Amino acid sequence: MPLSPRMRENLKRALNARRVAIVGASQEQLSVGMGPLHNLLTAGFQGEVLPVNPKYREILSHKCYPDLDSLDPLPDLAILLLNQHLAVEMAEKAGRLGIPGITIVAGGFREVGHGGQALNDRLRQIAFEHDMVVIGPNTLGFSTFAHGLHGIFWHLKAAPGPVAVISQSGGVGLTMGYSLAGLQCGLSHFIGVGNRTVLDFPDYLDALRDDDRAGVFLLFIEGIENPRLLYEALRNTIPTRPVVVYKAGKHEAVSKATATHTGSLTGEYELYRAMFRQAGAFEVDSSWDAAVAAKALSMVRPPAGNRLCALTFTAGPCIVAMDKLVGSGWELPDLRPEIKARISSIIGEKTPVEIQNPIDLTGPGFLPKNYVPVLETVLDEDFDAYLVIWNYNPMIRVPVVEIEELSRRHGNKCIVVVNLATRSEAEPFSETLASRGICSYLTPEDGATALNALLFRHRYLKREGLQ
Repeated sequence: MPLSPRMRENLKRALNARRVAIVGASQEQLSVGMGPLHNLLTAGFQGEVLPVNPKYREILSHKCYPDLDSLDPLPDLAILLLNQHLAVEMAEKAGRLGIPGITIVAGGFREVGHGGQALNDRLRQIAFEHDMVVIGPNTLGFSTFAHGLHGIFWHLKAAPGPVAVISQSGGVGLTMGYSLAGLQCGLSHFIGVGNRTVLDFPDYLDALRDDDRAGVFLLFIEGIENPRLLYEALRNTIPTRPVVVYKAGKHEAVSKATATHTGSLTGEYELYRAMFRQAGAFEVDSSWDAAVAAKALSMVRPPAGNRLCALTFTAGPCIVAMDKLVGSGWELPDLRPEIKARISSIIGEKTPVEIQNPIDLTGPGFLPKNYVPVLETVLDEDFDAYLVIWNYNPMIRVPVVEIEELSRRHGNKCIVVVNLATRSEAEPFSETLASRGICSYLTPEDGATALNALLFRHRYLKREGLQ
């Protein structure tokens, strides 16, 4: 059943709630009832937090209310931290009061069989009877990071940023969120769709499609009942917002596990794969690759074509990257003779290396005084994208300032940087590069995944006449 116009507005209101009731809030440190309360109070939430539990008068210096009826004015969102039976009873009360949206954390609905299905059907009936949106059940909840609405009940440290994670699994969603944080890429939203009793992927895409904070959507999907609706939502979203999809349940043997997880059947994978490609969603095979691709699509303008130039002073990483890049359609045109001569003059005519694309500068290249002029030279050439590989050495200055300046000067070029280093060594430079709008990674494989996502985006935009 499609959402009513009022439900669509209520979903937007819930996702941007300014008054949040936490029903079942608890002062027990290790309880589910503490999670959302702690997250909201420590994330700089720009609104009111309203603990609800008749057992307490106060929790963490906040007045605690005995029930929903005692809240005036009513909250925009109620997070229900109750078992499945009490949650359905409280959902009915919330609906009668006119609360726009609720989140139900508890499981025990359609994923557990007959008894759970009855609860599921009753919850759905309540929602549509009162035009109230229900996020979940069987979910971590959701967060809108731009104004500190960090309402999930588990730990996820994420800065506000451009990627909206919408996941059918809380655990996989968290994994993608952790990966994005490790890549210095922030989140606009985290939404655990759970059992999708009332709201499904298309509803969230529709609600956030015009939200400027959500620059890229990252979806983890186990299975859905109506692929056509998802396809239409993707087709309406992708012209203005890239979408990255990680699909689980590619094999029939996995279907039973997903059914007991969120009450979903995985379906025929090849149909999903064709749907994603036709819609223009970039599909990946791991939660890490999902984060890598989403970061690139949120930071880098898609290339105008598939002509790639790669620059390094250690050949192996480029060879590794090329395996992935060439297989996805990138071409590496040769350099013009005068450009080869210019590069040779920079690194020294007697350097025993043949200048070609990929460009391996060998020993002289690790000095910024050689590497940067070569980079500047090739950026002036007619390439659509650049893979810039640096190998960290504590005795050698990383040319961050020069790379930023050249990236700014050539803002129409698609540039991905790889800094080969341990995470701890590279972190200061990675943070600096990210803060200056430069997309960087630590491995050539990740650099290739990023560029492949950007090339896929280019092809989609060209196919649709949008580029």
